[in-house]
Amino acid sequence: MSNYVYQDKEATMPQLSGMLTSRFGDETGDHEALYIDAIKLLAAARGAGSAMDIGCGRGRITELIAPVVAEVVALEPDPGRCNWSREALAHLSNVSVFEQTTSDYIADNSSRQFDLTILGMVLQHMSTRYCVTLLDEVAQLTKPGGIAIVSTTHALEQAACFTYQHVADARISEEEFNAYAENSQAQDKGLPVHRFSRPELEALIPDAFTLVQWHQFSYYRPEHLEHFAQLHKVPARELENHGNSQFVVLKKR
Repeated sequence: MSNYVYQDKEATMPQLSGMLTSRFGDETGDHEALYIDAIKLLAAARGAGSAMDIGCGRGRITELIAPVVAEVVALEPDPGRCNWSREALAHLSNVSVFEQTTSDYIADNSSRQFDLTILGMVLQHMSTRYCVTLLDEVAQLTKPGGIAIVSTTHALEQAACFTYQHVADARISEEEFNAYAENSQAQDKGLPVHRFSRPELEALIPDAFTLVQWHQFSYYRPEHLEHFAQLHKVPARELENHGNSQFVVLKKR
């Protein structure tokens, strides 16, 4: 994870977001509404405490929760995105942004733990060899009795796969995926993308956590259902009530 560079072409995200919706079967609403509302609720419930935003990107979630918690520590290993977040969030006195991975942060702050830990849409871009370590570190960073929320992609079990952001119909082996994910400097096909099934995500949850809730979100707009069915190589009807993303709420034992 050292010298990590986030290789996303972020201009493509509005196009994808425009093909998604908040509820299955309709064409309205912010497709992330359920997930964002869950974060806001959990942050408000932990208002007197501290929160960590892992892989904060450009600071969207950090900025969202900063007004309702006592302290937010945000981690972003990509230098450009980290600097963006530092500048954008500099006016928030209760926010600290570090150009670090969880491993880096724990090495410097071995006893530090948080009331709320957020790992938002990160796992799907990481080598499978790193995912177990990362979630173990999420557990280490969460106080006993504290809450973690983890979001990632969501695919039907028969559609779970490894692919590339800009070659979305490609299917590659786990070995190829891991090699690509572990060298962010050479990701010429955009981000690596692991389309997680629900069982795959739940199997990664460390024993230190109790699974409180699982939710799916970001449903496919009806007019784009056939597009995603072809992408996932499943009949369109199987995606009618299926979210493109999922999250779990976890409680530290």
